[in-house]
Amino acid sequence: MFKGFFLFGFLLTFSLQSQTSSFLDSLLKKTLPAYSKVLSQPDKYKVQVVYTQINRDKYNYATFQEYKFNVNKNYFYPASTVKLPVALVALMKLQELKEKGIGLETSMLTDSAFYCQKKISSDTSTANDFPSVGNYIRKMLLVSDNSACARTYEFVGCDYLHKKLEKLGYENIRITNRLDGTCPGDTAKITPPIYFLAENKDTLYKQPLTFSDYKAVHPIEDSKVGQQHVDADGKKFPGPKDFAKHNYLELHDLHDIMRRIIFRNHLKESDRLNLSQENWQFMVKQLGMLPKESAYPKYPKKVYYDSYKKYFMYGSSVATIKGDSVRVFNIVGRAYGFLIDCAYVVDFKNKVEFLLSSSIYVNERDIIGSGKYEYELLGLPFLRDLSKTIYNYERNRDKKHRPKLDEFNLFGYR
Repeated sequence: MFKGFFLFGFLLTFSLQSQTSSFLDSLLKKTLPAYSKVLSQPDKYKVQVVYTQINRDKYNYATFQEYKFNVNKNYFYPASTVKLPVALVALMKLQELKEKGIGLETSMLTDSAFYCQKKISSDTSTANDFPSVGNYIRKMLLVSDNSACARTYEFVGCDYLHKKLEKLGYENIRITNRLDGTCPGDTAKITPPIYFLAENKDTLYKQPLTFSDYKAVHPIEDSKVGQQHVDADGKKFPGPKDFAKHNYLELHDLHDIMRRIIFRNHLKESDRLNLSQENWQFMVKQLGMLPKESAYPKYPKKVYYDSYKKYFMYGSSVATIKGDSVRVFNIVGRAYGFLIDCAYVVDFKNKVEFLLSSSIYVNERDIIGSGKYEYELLGLPFLRDLSKTIYNYERNRDKKHRPKLDEFNLFGYR
């Protein structure tokens, strides 16, 4: 698949323990000369990269070596990447409700008790025409559906979400905007009544209207971006946009959440996420699936091409991916000139695997909200070529034990 792009023996020997930053810095600058302006001006382009090397022992258990490039706590807009922790916590909450007979496919109706809330009682994209948490998560992870995220966020609740994330060690994550513009400001944290129904349509459980008490301060002092900004009505204002009341998610936290999801079965008990095997497999499958592989929901290929939402390895649209042994299990974000991808990349045929996350800001005008960004010209090609560089390095890297990847082969690769 990637002929002509190999490193042709470019293998570097570094001390993995003490030179992690210099290793990745050298690798990127040597193999990505077309992006020298980006790599030499990481603050302008807000480039961050986290790469995790995976090593297996003779029993196939994984250990991790992490490398970073320009990783910091400076603000970048996480966009749809917040759907990963929202989906994760939603599955955890479902497990707590299991004793009430509630699962992934249980019908879930959303009421409207507040002026901006949406009453949802049907979903024609499901097999039974009823909404469910499982189907919302499919939409979120398959095609980054914002409405599905909003409904899932309403089920989880602002307070529950942050308490869970804090307990998992992610104290700096802030998700107070559910990606539904109809509920502005603090009203976004008010969640409507929700009903779960049995097959005979009796109510199994009612979750009441909830007013959030969450008032944690923003974890960084300066969350302003841009030289100018444009409001929803198209009016331009001088000065940067202040994202202090927007979502915040550090790239390293996002990367670590993906690592803990993907490698749930390889972690020590204290680091392991509380996901059942069924829910783990469900989530991993949605992260790696292509839109054409989904029966419910069904997605038209003209709109949802094969590489939709796969920035790493593919970049811009690839209509049809044929006979590919590579799978990208990922979450992406794209807004205000920010592009983010966070992924576990695996090649079943060549026994390649790695974790990679990166963000880049491609807004040469530096006007937030203009809608004019260099996604196609710079951002997507950079993420594609960055991931291919890591892929090629990993394909040539000596490994004492080649990985057995059967647990991730959820799509029948032979």
